[in-house]
Amino acid sequence: MMRLLLAGFLSTGMALGPAPAQRAVEGPTSVEWTGADDVPETTPETTKGSEDEGERGAEGQRPPPPSAARPGNRTLRVAVGLDPSAPGTKAERSLLATLSGTVKASEAIGVDARRLRIGAPSAREVCRDGRDDLVVMIGYVPQREEAVLLPYDCVLDVPLAVRSSGAADEAVLVATLWDEHDALVRDGVQERRRRGRLGPKARAGIVAGVVVLVVGAAVGLLVANALRDETVVLKVGP
Repeated sequence: MMRLLLAGFLSTGMALGPAPAQRAVEGPTSVEWTGADDVPETTPETTKGSEDEGERGAEGQRPPPPSAARPGNRTLRVAVGLDPSAPGTKAERSLLATLSGTVKASEAIGVDARRLRIGAPSAREVCRDGRDDLVVMIGYVPQREEAVLLPYDCVLDVPLAVRSSGAADEAVLVATLWDEHDALVRDGVQERRRRGRLGPKARAGIVAGVVVLVVGAAVGLLVANALRDETVVLKVGP
C-alpha cells in the first residue's frame, strides 16, 4: 500500500512541475545590433545632392563674369574738362588739374586721358564726336553750391552718378565709373550706335565736293543767262 501511495505522489509531483524546456523566458527575446552592418548605405541621390551643394558653394565664391562691353587689352579713352555751367574760375581750373592728373594715373584700369579746352560743349555733345568712352566734367547742379563731377558714359549715351569734388583725387575713380557702366549693361542698357569719325582726308574731300557743286551751279546760271533769248517790245505813241 505504501509503495502505491509513494509512486502516485511521485508521479503527481512530476506532472505539476514545469519541465525545463517549457519554462517561459524572462526579458527580451532579441537584441538589436547597432554595429557597422546596420549603418544605412548612402544612396546615389544623397551623394548627388551633396555634390550639387558643393558646386553651388564654389560658384558663389567666383567673381561675376566680365561685361561684354568692357575693353579687352585696350585702354579706356577718358576726357576731362569744365562743363558749360562752370565759368572757369581759379578754383575750378585747379580742381580740373587735379582731376586730369588723377585720371592719367588711374589704378586698376588702363586709361588714355585728354583734357578739353576751356569753353568746351556739354559732355553729351563731346561724346557725339565718337572719340571717348567716358567724359568727366566739372560743373554745378541745382541745390548744391560747390562744384561736382559730372561723368557721362559715351558708350551707353547716359549720364552716370554725380560725384562730389572730393572724388577728383581718388585713384580708382575711372575704375569705379566703369564698374557702374558694367552694372548698367547687366541691367539691359544697350550701347548706342557710334558713328565713325571722319578723318582729315575725308573732310577735305567733302569740302572739295561742296565747292565743286557750288561753282558748277554758279557757272551754269551764268551760261543759262547768256543763252537766254531776250524779246524787246517797243511801244510807239500816237
